[in-house]
Amino acid sequence: MFDYDESGNQIKRDLICVNCDDPLRPAPEQIGEEDKESIGLTQSDKYEQLSYYPNPVLEQLYIKWVNSKELYVVAVEVYTLKGQKVVSFQDLAGVNNYKVNFENLAQGVYVVMLIYNNESIKDLKVIKK
Repeated sequence: MFDYDESGNQIKRDLICVNCDDPLRPAPEQIGEEDKESIGLTQSDKYEQLSYYPNPVLEQLYIKWVNSKELYVVAVEVYTLKGQKVVSFQDLAGVNNYKVNFENLAQGVYVVMLIYNNESIKDLKVIKK
């Protein structure tokens, strides 16, 4: 099950457990660890606990994420589709949101990368109008 914001961006993903005992309890709490791995519900879901809006963006892109003790965002970088870095924000440990200024960037598609402390990356495709 998905939830969307007013702009149509996906902001939340929930699992529905058809065979679970308690339909009101979140499905991930009712699934065994070995089953979580087999369906891909492991640490990677922490990367999905983020939202960004608006997309397309005119001036400011707002990004919000969830940090944990073992996994947190340390940097946000913006690239063109040709791989040119246009903006970089470092030292974001302890921060759970950021506002990226797109006002001075040309129209087009950009890749916003959230870089985590374990060197993994979550990329977001954003359209600048």
